[in-house]
Amino acid sequence: MKRVSETIFVCSSCGNEFSKWSGQCSACHEWNSLREVKSLGKDIKGRTSRSVRTGEIKNLGKIQSTPNPSFDKEGNNKNIFSTSIKEFDRVLGKGIVRGQVVLFAGEPGIGKSTLLTQLLGKVGGLYIAGEETSEQIAIRVDRLGLDKGKFDILETNIVEEIGEVIERTKNVFKIVVVDSIQMMVSYAEGSGTPGSISQIRQSTFRLVEMAKKSGVAVFIVGHVTKDGEIAGPKMLEHMVDTVLYFEGERNGELRILRVDKNRFGPTDEVGVFKMEEKGLREISSEEVSLIDSKVSQIGSTVSLVMEGTRPILVEIQALVTESFSPVPKRIFSGIDFNRGQLLVAVAQKVLGIPLYKEDVFVTVSGGIKISDPGVDLAVIGAIYSSYKDKALKNKMVLVGEVSLLGQVRKVKMAEKRAKEIKSLGREMLIINSIGELKKLV
Repeated sequence: MKRVSETIFVCSSCGNEFSKWSGQCSACHEWNSLREVKSLGKDIKGRTSRSVRTGEIKNLGKIQSTPNPSFDKEGNNKNIFSTSIKEFDRVLGKGIVRGQVVLFAGEPGIGKSTLLTQLLGKVGGLYIAGEETSEQIAIRVDRLGLDKGKFDILETNIVEEIGEVIERTKNVFKIVVVDSIQMMVSYAEGSGTPGSISQIRQSTFRLVEMAKKSGVAVFIVGHVTKDGEIAGPKMLEHMVDTVLYFEGERNGELRILRVDKNRFGPTDEVGVFKMEEKGLREISSEEVSLIDSKVSQIGSTVSLVMEGTRPILVEIQALVTESFSPVPKRIFSGIDFNRGQLLVAVAQKVLGIPLYKEDVFVTVSGGIKISDPGVDLAVIGAIYSSYKDKALKNKMVLVGEVSLLGQVRKVKMAEKRAKEIKSLGREMLIINSIGELKKLV
């Protein structure tokens, strides 16, 4: 039966559909986020194009009352398998769950394909090459020194073709890597070019459906926009089981694997890698150091943040200089912009420094993004040091959350942080108010 093509408007932020365009999405209240797409909806007689299937109801109590075949004699869950990369397992939980769908996002050139290639080199699997040829992937595999026999390559960007291969090779592959979702296209959608909102959403839906039906774990590579958001509708993150971000400075060596959503494990762990000539190398907690210099410098402070259960020493650098514009600049790299603005206001009020006529630049060494409020004191300390043009005392580590009144609050895992700082031969600064920073310069 011939189907009728209809025009709908999809919000690029939340993924909701509307029959008419409007300037603001009524669901998420974002402005100018509605995009026009073509959709193959109902057929001429008004019947939906998708066939209706009878669903089977399963009672969970009855399933649990029988011996669970998913566990071996040692009690290990057969539905979870290790990646053989400790930092990857740390972020995912215990490993990869059968049928799990992972959205793996990061900036172009950050090393997404390299890390996933190393993953397949350990476990083996099917690589869906939507952006490269098999010859180009072979060159990367040779450079990384991996076993080519563990790689099966499918050069396609058609989702239905991927589904047919997975169905035909059932129980052959544990992992399927789709690189990338922006290059995939689904014939079921009927319209739209690869990378469009409708195609990204439909392609992801099909891949999730395949993963749950076959039990194959699917890693979907997604690019990010200049704002750091995953390209495509926000709904994309809700459809998958796990969302991973690969971060770091492209010209630097350090890479951070961060989990933003995880249905099967923690959401506060990070994995640390170092980019080397032969790929990415795992970095243990003892090796992690984001401090450029061991000597105290003007505008530089050291703090210790907790990324999950991992303590990491970081260096905060600040530059405060006279502004010649009506609106002084405020630039923060590695910390939230609004949080940075708040800390500048608190420093101006409590420390009595006229930052309203100064440009303020703050950055976190190493190129990582920090959400731990324990770094607040170090940020204000670096700003004050740069303004006074004096360095703080050497080997002093600043840890503490700063309130609007300038008080320094105790942070989570304070005892563990203090113990870690002491083991590194440094001293943790303990003060009740940021006004006490005046004594350190």
